[in-house]
Amino acid sequence: MPRLLPRLLKALQEAPLTPSTSKRVAGSRNVGACKRKSLYRPIPVSLPSFHPAGRMRSILLEENPVTDKRVFTRHKRLPPRVRLGPRPVGHDEHDVPREMTTREREWWSSPYLRMLATPLRQCTLSKRYLPNDFLVRLAVLRLPATQDAPSMEVLMPDGLEHPKYKRRKARVAMYVPCWKEAVETMKSPVSLPRYSANIFVSKHLCAHISYLLRLRVLQELEVLIDTLKGSRGRVKFDAAADATILRRLTRSEFKTFRQTGIIPYPDAVAVLVVPPVNRDPRTNMRPRPSQEPEIPSSESHASADTMHKKALPPLSSLHCVSTPEGALEQDTLEIPFSTFMPNARVPWYNGLAMFPSPLHRATFHKSLTELLDVERHFRGTRPTLEVGTTSTEEPGRAKGDTKGSHAFLFVSNEETVKRGDTAALAVALWRLRMWEGDAFADQVEGWEVGKEWRIEQSNRL
Repeated sequence: MPRLLPRLLKALQEAPLTPSTSKRVAGSRNVGACKRKSLYRPIPVSLPSFHPAGRMRSILLEENPVTDKRVFTRHKRLPPRVRLGPRPVGHDEHDVPREMTTREREWWSSPYLRMLATPLRQCTLSKRYLPNDFLVRLAVLRLPATQDAPSMEVLMPDGLEHPKYKRRKARVAMYVPCWKEAVETMKSPVSLPRYSANIFVSKHLCAHISYLLRLRVLQELEVLIDTLKGSRGRVKFDAAADATILRRLTRSEFKTFRQTGIIPYPDAVAVLVVPPVNRDPRTNMRPRPSQEPEIPSSESHASADTMHKKALPPLSSLHCVSTPEGALEQDTLEIPFSTFMPNARVPWYNGLAMFPSPLHRATFHKSLTELLDVERHFRGTRPTLEVGTTSTEEPGRAKGDTKGSHAFLFVSNEETVKRGDTAALAVALWRLRMWEGDAFADQVEGWEVGKEWRIEQSNRL
């Protein structure tokens, strides 16, 4: 050690530390994305024979699966991209990037296929293996010791925000159902492998998860707006195919929807009813948009009780999609397809129940209107009553039932996915729906298979 320290000090003096230059902008929440590396290599077509007959030299001098295991290991190619830009993309010589086909874009535009395609993880409560998007990831955070309390380990949600804003912190974590009532049954202490057996569960865990799931919806909207603004002029608009992502429903369309309960748009993934936030009766001012969490207090509860005199409506409900007229005649000839698969339904979301906080609801409404302005700029003309049509006439003010309502229609198909990823927003909305329990309300006919564990859990509450 006495001889090592002088040499270490000399090396540090000869190579002084320089301040690192970060590409991150000060005050920005953006996090750089990791570049994916391809491990794909073409493997030999035929394996070498281990039989000694006819061999002039040892097999160890040739490539074989025993000593050269990496040469014969199979690796997947990188997934295809929705679209390839005009600039050449750096790639490996064996794995050339390719663009998705029409069928692959159709699969990618489905939020439900995206959720089912996520990696499987074991749920801690039900001991079942479920896709990652149907679970909530909880990691262990070690709190430092203070004068009043010793150091402790606390369960915190991890990986709920968009990767652009915040990455996962822990490598080892546990997974619980994306259902508030199930998480409320968790009691301290909780044991987790590689950690101590006494892990504290905060009483504000459910409130924290609820806030992060709502924040993820706002973040997905921001990412979608930035993507659409950056893709102006890059994606050519085909007049024969409609690529509209968001539009308002007119008053007549919204009235028909409320009367019939049918959404006559096969490619719709969500219908959002988000009216503007009312003015404060004391200040006569609308709340400013904000994404910061609200700290509950007695005054805030009192004001909330006075503002919401009635109970909040349900967060969401499922509505059928109208089928073409020829489909019913075709089904009568053979066994109806509905006997094997449930009818297609589209979730309808209420903005007041989604964001009870006026500040968050104002942010949500502002993002929707901004996205609507981007869509109008993309179309180049004013939107008309029917999806997929444009008007080249002078833009005039709508009157009566032709005016826009507070309902927003989101569409996702193989054409819209070229411009922006609407399926990611639909997944964030569905996860919030599952967390609040609306996705598990139907006990007779639903989308979940093997739900006996959840029914037993509900009976215990």
